[in-house]
Amino acid sequence: MRPPSAPLTDPSADPARERRLGLIFASLTALLWGFLAIAMKVATDAGIPVIPIVWFRFAFSVLGVAVFVGLRSRARLAILARPPALALVAAVLLTINYIGYLEGLERTTPTNAQILIQLAPLMLAMIGIFAFKEKMTRKQGLGVLVALVGFALFAWDKHHSAALSGADLDTGNLIIVGAAFAWALYAAGQKVLVMRGIAPQDLNLIFYAVPALLLIPLVDFSAFLSITPGYWLVMVFLGANTLLGYGFLGEAFKRLPAWQVSLIITLNPLITIAAMEFLKPFELAWVPADHVGLVGYLAALLVVGGVGWVLFMAKSRRPRPVR
Repeated sequence: MRPPSAPLTDPSADPARERRLGLIFASLTALLWGFLAIAMKVATDAGIPVIPIVWFRFAFSVLGVAVFVGLRSRARLAILARPPALALVAAVLLTINYIGYLEGLERTTPTNAQILIQLAPLMLAMIGIFAFKEKMTRKQGLGVLVALVGFALFAWDKHHSAALSGADLDTGNLIIVGAAFAWALYAAGQKVLVMRGIAPQDLNLIFYAVPALLLIPLVDFSAFLSITPGYWLVMVFLGANTLLGYGFLGEAFKRLPAWQVSLIITLNPLITIAAMEFLKPFELAWVPADHVGLVGYLAALLVVGGVGWVLFMAKSRRPRPVR
């Protein structure tokens, strides 16, 4: 039996309006995730252990989405009693992604981590094209190629900067690549479930609840007692970022092809760069050290230009009916 949910698309909906909404939701996700790496680095640098941070983000989010869904229809909460098997697998993959990303971030810098984790949406874009048979024109393919060149140059710039400073990022980089692979598989599973007509926020109930339950035996709850009020604000931001970011992501998947959503998400490292540059003159003690060279900035322009070109060339189409 299909869980109670909203239909994937409204047949009477305006395709152009649905596409605009999808772009807005994907852009909001990119914006939120652009600040996420900085906040997580602040939390880990303050000595807050990885597992309690990850557990808190999921626990905060499952409470928030449960209230949201329950107020609209208590019957929709029944999906927690009989969750789809694919949703459970996706939830475990998301847990691996969260832990892996944070473990990798502890060993590297926010912008370096943000660039590497973009392998995840790029992998998802390829899955969208080859597995979901989503169409991409040659002109859009050119934009993707430009964006990929930009990301490669940015990654080289960060690696070169790390080598000059004597830093060894290899372990952190490897962990983040693994986290990226887990996220791509999770997002592909979410896309399949959304295409089946399950409402995105209903799925998020499972995606947040499963990790929150799985991680309880691993959480050292005494770590929360030593968090100062200022760092509690950081923790609440991390929880709200998860709740809103993945909520917007699900709504974007509902309205856009997976590869278009993925390309928009890949812009979030540029937001991280802009935020880091904005904060640098203030010399705040809690802001993590980072550096971007001239090549990195040129690479960022290539990324923006490539993704912008792809989205500009995209034509609005009515989603094909789910069979």
